[in-house]
Amino acid sequence: MSIKNLHYIKRAFRETDVICIIDKNAKILYYNNYNDIHNKLGTEKVVGRPFLEVYPWLDWETSTALKVLKTGEAIVNQAQVMKLSDGTEVNAVNTAFPLKNKNGILGVVFLSYDINTMINTSEVEAVKKSENNIGSKYKFSDIITKNAEVMRIIAQLKKAAKYNSNILIYGETGTGKELFVHSIHNASNRVSKPFISQNCAAIPENLMESLFFGTTKGSFTGSEAKKGLFELANGGTIFLDEINSMPPSLQAKLLRVIENGRVRRIGGKKEYETDVRIIASTNEKLEDLLGSKRFRKDLYYRISVVNIEIPPLRKRKDDIQVLCDHFILDYNEKFDKDIRGIDTRVEKVFLSYDWPGNVREFKNCIESAFISNTKGNKIRIDDIPKYILKRIGSALAYKEDEVKFGENLSLKANVQNLEEKLISKVLEKADQNITKAAEILKISRQSLYHKLKKYNLNY
Repeated sequence: MSIKNLHYIKRAFRETDVICIIDKNAKILYYNNYNDIHNKLGTEKVVGRPFLEVYPWLDWETSTALKVLKTGEAIVNQAQVMKLSDGTEVNAVNTAFPLKNKNGILGVVFLSYDINTMINTSEVEAVKKSENNIGSKYKFSDIITKNAEVMRIIAQLKKAAKYNSNILIYGETGTGKELFVHSIHNASNRVSKPFISQNCAAIPENLMESLFFGTTKGSFTGSEAKKGLFELANGGTIFLDEINSMPPSLQAKLLRVIENGRVRRIGGKKEYETDVRIIASTNEKLEDLLGSKRFRKDLYYRISVVNIEIPPLRKRKDDIQVLCDHFILDYNEKFDKDIRGIDTRVEKVFLSYDWPGNVREFKNCIESAFISNTKGNKIRIDDIPKYILKRIGSALAYKEDEVKFGENLSLKANVQNLEEKLISKVLEKADQNITKAAEILKISRQSLYHKLKKYNLNY
């Protein structure tokens, strides 16, 4: 763990209102609320209960902790409106880290603190001036690619980052939109200012307006004077993920904020100036939504000054190998293993599969292979999730006991094809031990090396 991350975790624990640890079955193992004046949930009332029983208004899509449990990826500084048992709403910032070992995910550590608590302390105000980009984790150098189109996009966004124009990024689920957004902020002149990320699909519609624009005391039952995300992000960047999920009524209010640079809290008369750059992302092409009136044309033109489309992984297969190498290095460190590559048959599967879940699915596939792998230092066909093999068909699933001949191939070509598969199968059974494989095949090691080179087989 880096010194910067360690510093952040220590600071987060010091400021946290809620600390909760759940196991892999989403059952609460530890709970401590340092500011529980509403729910009155003591540790003895919570530990051992299912997470969603304690927080029934959340689900697997809206809960920060459960999303981390499902994906295995940390979420840092995600804003969310927390609804308490007495009806009170709190603008919170949530952070969750997965707990893993070599066998997979064990649980999640979940931290949450009230935004107002954070912004009223002089210590945190000082930290905000120097570290407010802590929520933006990635830089352009973190984007792994050798694809010409992706490199062109990176070059374009590096230029756009220097200006304050709003940016719209389209990409299918799992293409890495968040990496691009974080990188833009970190390459901009707003890098020392706040970076706030909000998934528009993750909060109920009736809570959105108060979260974005803030509230005045008494504007509705139990409401307090709270800054909204646009006030908190003043001078910095606000990332509106899945903006296509934003209801039309809120789209109109967002448009006014963009045009006027001012925010009015719910129930208030005073307007607050806000200088915020908006980066929005969508997994649906907004052009397709305009005709159905699900998205306002005037807002679309305002947020898409720079318009980027990230290609799906199936259109950038030249990135498969470089991504594979990167994830193998990453998981070798996390799982304390020494995997050095993939079997040639696995490579064929990776290049043949369409990856509907894109880079995220590919990364999960590599992690699953690490968990399944129990022998040798290569990822083999048996380590790949079965659903992938099933989807691409039995021809690429490589049934070992079935020999298929190419009707348009000569006898010599068919024999070579059979020899290649036989050598590959024996190498796998011999755990990639050349001496042992040569003994099984009853040929010399020198002959086997020659054939490995001939067929470009990894060992």
